[in-house]
Amino acid sequence: MSRFSVALALTITGVAATAVAAPADAALRTFRSPTGKLGCMFFSDARTPRQVRCEWKGGNDRALMVNETGKGKRIKITDTVFDPDAKPLAYGKSTTFGRLKCTSRTTGITCKSLRSNHGFTVSTTKQRVF
Repeated sequence: MSRFSVALALTITGVAATAVAAPADAALRTFRSPTGKLGCMFFSDARTPRQVRCEWKGGNDRALMVNETGKGKRIKITDTVFDPDAKPLAYGKSTTFGRLKCTSRTTGITCKSLRSNHGFTVSTTKQRVF
């Protein structure tokens, strides 16, 4: 886990920024679009159900997120999930995290809960929650 990922996990879980490590039960994984204009992160810990959050270049402190049981939603952010070390998710490929699935296409990234069938689609020009 990179230092960026640890710091981001601490920010998302609300743990004090002075801490040196993510909670032992935390799990996270970052990825990005092939262009690097979209950044996403899967995250969970003992207090936070599995969720995925994506943001886009030029998003002006906005992002989209969904957890395993809820609906996709728009959120205001004060941190970022853009990770310079994140691996790109190739067009036409998917990645999963528990019951969450994200698929990369040339038109953007779609993430959804396989449990609730809700989620979002994000690109630099259009964002949709469902």
